[in-house]
Amino acid sequence: MTKTNSPLVAGDKRGCLFFVQSSGQAAPAAFTGLVNTPGAAREVIRIAGGCKGLPAEFQTGMMRYFQEAFRLVDADGNTTREYTGTVFSGGTANADESGDLKNDMVTNAPAYLAAIYRCIAISTTPRTAHMALDRRAGGVVVDDYGGRIDHRQHGALVTQPSVLDEVFDWDGDLDLYLGMMEGWQQAGFKTGVLVLNGGDVSRREIYKALKLGLPVIVIEGSGREADAFVKAYRDGDFSLTGAETRAKLVSKQKSTADIDAEVEQCKVDLAEIDRSLVTLVPLSFANATSDGGKPVVWDEETLLRDAKVLREALVARGFLAAA
Repeated sequence: MTKTNSPLVAGDKRGCLFFVQSSGQAAPAAFTGLVNTPGAAREVIRIAGGCKGLPAEFQTGMMRYFQEAFRLVDADGNTTREYTGTVFSGGTANADESGDLKNDMVTNAPAYLAAIYRCIAISTTPRTAHMALDRRAGGVVVDDYGGRIDHRQHGALVTQPSVLDEVFDWDGDLDLYLGMMEGWQQAGFKTGVLVLNGGDVSRREIYKALKLGLPVIVIEGSGREADAFVKAYRDGDFSLTGAETRAKLVSKQKSTADIDAEVEQCKVDLAEIDRSLVTLVPLSFANATSDGGKPVVWDEETLLRDAKVLREALVARGFLAAA
């Protein structure tokens, strides 16, 4: 039997609300309306990215990092205010051998936070394969890798092509969820996208969000496309942008024309965006993912220090306000 960390804020008594939306359809009001749950602050943060290549110490402490960042503390470290808005991410979770869901991915942050703070946890996920029910625990599997919808949330939405025999790529929910974020912002919500690490999808999230006027917080030193954006934003250097994908294509002797064109568009987009929408939040082990495996010490003191920097960035963007 899968263990469940129930959200502190009561949702539907049956469990996580589950929606399937096809291309061309509007997102169900019962899903988008979860941000208006009584008592919830008018704040929505999308946590995006991944943790590929990050030091094991960070991956182990990642949820604690978010936990500490999403609360205000006094001089003694006691909580004075916790995050009570909506936390939003992709919807999949890995399971262990017994079928219990783990907290080893960025996408698990909403459910993790909702189990300790009185916030709302929701997700959107593109269907990248035909869906199946897990044989062990019955969870909904939406990809070919066994990723299951994280049922520990308040609501999960799977989006799919209107032609049901087709599937989306991993960025199939970008326009959908960014449109929701834009709509909530226009309705007076504080909104923002927080990006850690990540590949092609995360790069597209950053640039599309900024083009829509959504604030973006990028975790510097987390590697991959997050650091590629930092380098482009700070130095005008796009040499890391799309580099991972380009290297894969070259190794397979395939054309790099598409990724090259995408990088050129990133240059155009960055020149046009409002730079004040960007906040860079450094980690103590910046560059640790590209120094040849140098040991990284991310102990309790370092974790709390880094979380404090992220907390300050969230506050500066208007988050962690009173409900």
